[in-house]
Amino acid sequence: MDIDGIAKLAQTCFASNPVLVLGSGASAPHQLPGMDALKYHLMAVVAADGPEEETAWDQVRQAFEAGEHLEKALTGKVLPTRLTKKIVDETWRCINAADKAVFFRALCGTEVFPLATLLASLFRSSNKTVDIVTTNYDRIAEYACNSTDLLFSAGFIPGYIQLREGGDPVHFHRGGKQMRTVRIWKVHGSLDWFERADGSAISAPLFDLPDGPITPLIVTPGFNKFERTHDEPFRSAIQGADRSLENADAFLCVGFGFRDTHIEPKMLGRCRQKNLPVTVIARSLTDEALGFLRDKAGARYLGIEKSGTGSRVYVAEHPGGLFIADKDFWSMDGFIKLVT
Repeated sequence: MDIDGIAKLAQTCFASNPVLVLGSGASAPHQLPGMDALKYHLMAVVAADGPEEETAWDQVRQAFEAGEHLEKALTGKVLPTRLTKKIVDETWRCINAADKAVFFRALCGTEVFPLATLLASLFRSSNKTVDIVTTNYDRIAEYACNSTDLLFSAGFIPGYIQLREGGDPVHFHRGGKQMRTVRIWKVHGSLDWFERADGSAISAPLFDLPDGPITPLIVTPGFNKFERTHDEPFRSAIQGADRSLENADAFLCVGFGFRDTHIEPKMLGRCRQKNLPVTVIARSLTDEALGFLRDKAGARYLGIEKSGTGSRVYVAEHPGGLFIADKDFWSMDGFIKLVT
């Protein structure tokens, strides 16, 4: 397959109004920590108190030291409540510090968001809505929308102290026409989601954890994922993500490792119903991503990763990969040039 054939596959996916699936690799260009960086942060700062916490945390540390990734290391571990809160709070602080830096660079107009260009390009059509499904806690997708004058909705009504949107979505109109909107389904929570002492969920643009009974609403990888996702606002976010994945005409995954045990099965179900275009771009494709493409995505898949100064491209005709010299197709900037 030549570059024209690769471009045709990519353009077919892009023209089908794909559901965007963003993993931690989509935020990495903005210096957001990935799962490995978060793992090392937790190892460095989480301090267990008392025998019960020490025993539980030692099990997690041993899994880390054995080379297990964050999700695997935490899965199946029964941790004391206070230790769980420490991990949640430190996860929030780790991601938030980098997110805050991005916000201030965006405020000064010095941060460039390739995702903004991608979204604007998707709206150069009759599309009224673009869906983003993401496991990321950060606000890169939100900042990208703001930087290109696009409205977004992430499950809460606008404001400084935001209440849940509920089952009746908020719509904006300009000149009598409904404005185009990016729907962001944050299935693991967000840096600006919090739980009050009474159990109610709010959203607020905070960059420091306040004193008092306010807890970050993020689902840390592994141990409490399924426990928390039955609660709001996670349940609504997951239901919205499910609807978008189940009705997708194409998938465009950016920096997504296919290690999430909820998103991947929904994508698989849709791929079995319809031979739709599936594109995955990343600096380095995980084994799980390559396995999904080769074994589950059907015949219209395209995987692209960095390879030296060029790209390695995976398609049905070349499941082992095809090296393309001196071409950056794997980054979001490079992919945009390929499809526009």
